[in-house]
Amino acid sequence: MKRFLSVVGCVLVVLAGNAGACVMSPPLVTPEPRAAARAADIVAVIHVDDVAQLTAEERAETDRLFTTVSKGPFVPPAPSVRFTVRRVLKGNIPVDAMIRNGPTSCEVALTQGNDYVLFAMKPTASGDRIVPMNGTFRLDKTRSDAAKLAAVESSLTHLDPTQP
Repeated sequence: MKRFLSVVGCVLVVLAGNAGACVMSPPLVTPEPRAAARAADIVAVIHVDDVAQLTAEERAETDRLFTTVSKGPFVPPAPSVRFTVRRVLKGNIPVDAMIRNGPTSCEVALTQGNDYVLFAMKPTASGDRIVPMNGTFRLDKTRSDAAKLAAVESSLTHLDPTQP
């Protein structure tokens, strides 16, 4: 337990030092909405109904990952998101699908009660959660967000980038 608390303390100090910002090498670049829409299999306007809490097993796995040295990639468990589809702009969303909510600052994290323009790839297997792609953005009632959504819709309607 002491080891776990010291590891968590070190992690908190590191996070406090960089304010929880995502640090990657090379740096993570957020694509423009048009580019994200063209690259995605699924583009939809969604409303986040519920963000589930980690289960006891997932919390235990998170604790284990923070206290055990592993040679593999560090992939923490992530909560699931239940959502309502407002509009599908590209692709299709499997019935009863859920979204994998980003557990780290380098992944897309969705919050309950908000609308988003979701960019994602098709789940690889039946029952897999949808993983939002970098570029997914919150859709507030602002002119800026309306313009970004219009750019996404335009990019999907006019697939030739040389055409307006």
